[in-house]
Amino acid sequence: MCETKPKLLDNPRAALEVYIIGLQSEAKADRKQALVKLNEEIFENPVNSDCDLTIIFPEVYAYVLKSFSDPSEGCRETSAQIISNFIEKLPLNDYYLTYILPVIVRRIGCPEIVEESEEIRLVLIELVHKILDKYKVTFLLSPFINDFTNILTKTVTDPFPKVKLEACECIIMLTKVLQRDFHFQCESYVKPVLSNFAHQHFRVRVAAIKAIGAIVLAGNGKCFELSISPMAEKLFDENTQVRMQVTLEVGNWMMSYKDRYSFWHRLLPVLLTSLSDAMEEIRNTATTLWADIGLQYMEENEEDLKKKADFLKDVPTHYPDVKRPNMGCRFLAQTNIGKIVPAICREMDSWQPDARLRISQLLCWLILCSEEGATQHAFTIVKALLRGATDDDPRIILEIKRAAELFGYFIAPSTWWPLLEAEVDSWAALLVLANIIRGSRAELLQEKVLEELCREAADPDRCRTRKPKYQTNLLHMSEALLDVCGEACANVADDLFTINFTVYAMPVDNQIQFMAISNLDKLRYVEKCGKTLTSLYERHIGKVLAGITSDALTWTMLTPDRCLLECALTHSGSAMGAQLHLIAPLLKECLATPKVDPEVKLKIFTTLSTVLLRRDVNFRTCDNDKLEAFLKIVLEEVIMPNLVWTAGRTAEATRAAAAACLCAALQDRPAEPPAATPHAGGDGDTGDKKVNLFPTKESLEPFLEKMVPLLVGLADDNSMLTRQHTMRAVCCLAVLARQRGCFTGEILHKLYFVILKRLDDSSDKVRSFAVHTLVTLFCNRPAEYDTVLYGAHVDALYNAMLVHLDDADENFRKEMLEALIKLSDIDPPLLMKKVKANINLYRNKAAYERLSSHIEKILKG
Repeated sequence: MCETKPKLLDNPRAALEVYIIGLQSEAKADRKQALVKLNEEIFENPVNSDCDLTIIFPEVYAYVLKSFSDPSEGCRETSAQIISNFIEKLPLNDYYLTYILPVIVRRIGCPEIVEESEEIRLVLIELVHKILDKYKVTFLLSPFINDFTNILTKTVTDPFPKVKLEACECIIMLTKVLQRDFHFQCESYVKPVLSNFAHQHFRVRVAAIKAIGAIVLAGNGKCFELSISPMAEKLFDENTQVRMQVTLEVGNWMMSYKDRYSFWHRLLPVLLTSLSDAMEEIRNTATTLWADIGLQYMEENEEDLKKKADFLKDVPTHYPDVKRPNMGCRFLAQTNIGKIVPAICREMDSWQPDARLRISQLLCWLILCSEEGATQHAFTIVKALLRGATDDDPRIILEIKRAAELFGYFIAPSTWWPLLEAEVDSWAALLVLANIIRGSRAELLQEKVLEELCREAADPDRCRTRKPKYQTNLLHMSEALLDVCGEACANVADDLFTINFTVYAMPVDNQIQFMAISNLDKLRYVEKCGKTLTSLYERHIGKVLAGITSDALTWTMLTPDRCLLECALTHSGSAMGAQLHLIAPLLKECLATPKVDPEVKLKIFTTLSTVLLRRDVNFRTCDNDKLEAFLKIVLEEVIMPNLVWTAGRTAEATRAAAAACLCAALQDRPAEPPAATPHAGGDGDTGDKKVNLFPTKESLEPFLEKMVPLLVGLADDNSMLTRQHTMRAVCCLAVLARQRGCFTGEILHKLYFVILKRLDDSSDKVRSFAVHTLVTLFCNRPAEYDTVLYGAHVDALYNAMLVHLDDADENFRKEMLEALIKLSDIDPPLLMKKVKANINLYRNKAAYERLSSHIEKILKG
């Protein structure tokens, strides 16, 4: 007779006996097969779908749970699956958990990892998740809080990322299911979860942040203290989702955390920092959260804020171009700024550039939200701004500029000026001041700050520095004053001119010089003093020249006074005419004093030459008497003493420069100056009026008596350049003296003889100049020049020139022939006689024949 298999519905123990026996086999394949069949029989066999699992569970749980420790991974996984199926289908009863959870704790909740397979650990933590999910609507889990704590605090630090993710989800669920019980265990969870903040997978970091958010909401103040700093650090995470999750969690804390009123000063910086995140999505989320937090704060403190709202004015007319935060946000910032700003000041010294950047961005938002409430903390804010302004990172400098401008919008000058007045020697203070001024109200600046600030900045010890950062920010500050105060700057125009002109005279680079000239043009517009900078110089250049008081013996090329004098001479244009009484003593001091730095002398002489060449522009508005007095000083006390021969290479170079300057003074029609440019100072000046430095015979004659002997000596100077300039000066003097009617034969004879010697000069250029000079001298001879009386001089002239018709240099021979042709009209018969007498003695017969032909034409004519 065939034995019938017992049915599970009728006799569970008998039906499952064969599988239970199989679980005790030594062969792992048999144990695995027994577990699989057991699972199929109980949960997959349609015949047994109506079986009462509450009866079956007591029969098999001990054997299945024992398989959790089976050496075979397959057996452990299948046994976990069987328990998972039981949890899913059994009714809610903590009786089952009493057996299941301790086993899970032994496998994955012990200090040391017992379950070596990460896949099995994942299955077990998923089983825990299923338990939490099923029992979440009951209070049956309370007795097992310790078991859950052991499991989750261990698995959240598991090496397998998927286990970490599942553990974080279980923690979040546990905080909601067992909120009251969790409160007592919350501190145990914080450090294990925080250890995942540095995990390489961003999903793990996001899950850990979510878990910390839930732990803090369900936990005590200690959890918050432990969590807030690591959360803030995650704002520097490279992944957008991580930063977004931090923003969401902190925003949730600010709206839902029961102890949030004790920690506003810790929460505000985190959320406000997110307002400046690089990603627009995060910024928008943070902005929405911040507005909602402010509205909720207003609702919660309606009575207190209502009293303040009655005294609050409407949206201020002087407000930055941003949306104004609601009153709740502003009040929150105002009440907590005192606790936040000192920390910002400390963090400005952080070694991490990104940290300093976020701190400077936070400062911007804090000032914007606090508005006038930041007044009592102005000292600390200014300290933070000054520290940030010295940063090397341009991103931080930009944020500091924004913060300083916002500071100017809300804080009165009477508050911030005393804090910065003593710091004006620092370029960082100038940077901060420039941007505070841009945000300030013009009428408040005009009360006191405008005058005092300009006076301090115009101090020579400050505006004459050559440090590039100081110069740049000094110009930015003066530009801000001109832009904000406009016409009110006319009251301090002298100081503003001094500041900008000084920097213009001694710039570190071209960019700074361009900024300075731009500011000067703005000042011209503010003062409404004409269409050119010359009109501005007419008003203010006198004060600059009067301020040049240092001893010229101490001057070098970098001395500020030297730079100012040079710049004033070069760029003042017609404004110089009214300041000759100041310029002349300065030129005398630096050029007539023997021991002045030679390089300085050469530079000033060059500048003076330019001034004299542009005399039609520079002196067109000058009174004739003043010009004559100035010229007398320049020629007799400045140029002439430097033409006297003294030994040394330095003295030689100085004589050359003085000779060039003399040429510029004597030229009757100086070369046209280059076209004026907007930064040339004399833009707009025209030379319509012709300026004669020696308008009359009486003005030139005294000068001739002193100058001719000096030129005679200079013609033999060792310096080739000096000899060239000397001959140019002789030419100019001859032309000018002839025009004024004071060029006598005596002067001619003193000069031409030394020029004849230069025909044999070692320099070809000097020889060429000598030929040109001889022609100029004798072409401008006196009208009553008697060739009979002065025959010896004419004879000497022709003899020397005829000799050089046979010169070795072909070009020089041509020049000499042209010169003889031009001078043949002095005494044609004498020249013809000498040509005929010597024509057979020289090699250059063609030149002699051409000269002879020219003389014959003259004689016949």
